[in-house]
Order: sequence, then structure tokens, then C-alpha cells
Amino acid sequence: MFDPNAHTSYLGLAIANNNALKGANRNTVAAREDANAMRSGAVALAVALQAARAEIARLEDALAVKTASAAGFEAQTRAFAAQHPDSLLMVDSGKRYKDGDVKRKIRLIYEAAFDACAKTLGIMNPTSRRVD
Repeated sequence: MFDPNAHTSYLGLAIANNNALKGANRNTVAAREDANAMRSGAVALAVALQAARAEIARLEDALAVKTASAAGFEAQTRAFAAQHPDSLLMVDSGKRYKDGDVKRKIRLIYEAAFDACAKTLGIMNPTSRRVD
């Protein structure tokens, strides 16, 4: 039998489906835009991470060179002290380390240079940062 209202319900269904498809397409476009934004963000983070790793490697290398340099200066001081125990640089300065050991005048030269350099580098309390 022919239902005169059937075309209306089919038409309504077709319109509803079409609207649903439009909504789905908008959601798909939005999802693609979100995915592209996330991909761009991930790429930016990867680039930043690579730059940070390169900077860490550079700083580790600089620290290694400074550490080796300090070891060299310490060796020079020890060698000087062994060869010139009566030098004015080796006499008791009248100051003591925290453990009570004598600070020689050569140590006071080191401390003054350390403190001055540390302050220029932004360390406000250098005495708290050096071994005493």
C-alpha cells in the first residue's frame, strides 16, 4: 500500500543523515586540525629537546675542562710546596680550615681569587660554595 506520508519520513531521515554527515565532517576536520597542531607541537618539542641536549653536552664538556684545570693548578701548588717549603707562600697565614688545619698564604690567594670571580658570576656568598 502506498503511504502518502512515507516520503516525508524518508525525506526527514535523509535530512537528518545529511546533517549528521555534516557534523561528522566538521568533527573530522577539527580532529585533523588538532592532530596537525599536536604534530607541530611534538616537532617543536623534539627540536627544543635536541637543543637542550646539545647545550647539556657543551656544559658537561666545559665543566670537565674546568675540573681538569683545577686539578692541574692543585698539582702545581703541591709541586711548588714540595720544592719550596720555606717560601713565604707556604707559611701559616694565621687562619684555619674548619677542621683546624693550617691555611697557608697561598690558600688565601686562591680564596680571594675564587670569591672575586664567583661574585662576578653572580654567586652572592662564594664562601659557602668553596671547600673550607
